[in-house]
Amino acid sequence: MRTLTSLLIAVAGFALSGCDKPPAVQPIATAAEMAAWPRTVEQAVTNIVASMSAEDKQKVRATKKEDLIQYHHGWGTGIRNDLGLWRGNRELLADCKAQHPDDASMVIIEAVWERLRKP
Repeated sequence: MRTLTSLLIAVAGFALSGCDKPPAVQPIATAAEMAAWPRTVEQAVTNIVASMSAEDKQKVRATKKEDLIQYHHGWGTGIRNDLGLWRGNRELLADCKAQHPDDASMVIIEAVWERLRKP
């Protein structure tokens, strides 16, 4: 019964989020997880850049902007999942000026790219 209730709450939260299709069922975030989520693109970029290896920074830095889409799956999926974009991080979604977690993750990837390319 608890699993069904959790699923119904997740689906209801999805319906209210304005997304056009649900992700694979995501567990409901705990208060601690929500408290750790970045609320702005700037915070997200700072956290991501701090966690990147020198090799990964160089790889992203060397990527052409029009080729950043190659990171949509993999890195983008991690961003969407780890930063709560599928689980209610409305503040970050709004700061990305995006309606959908997929779009928000690309805004963040581009912002990381821009930060890494600053002299």
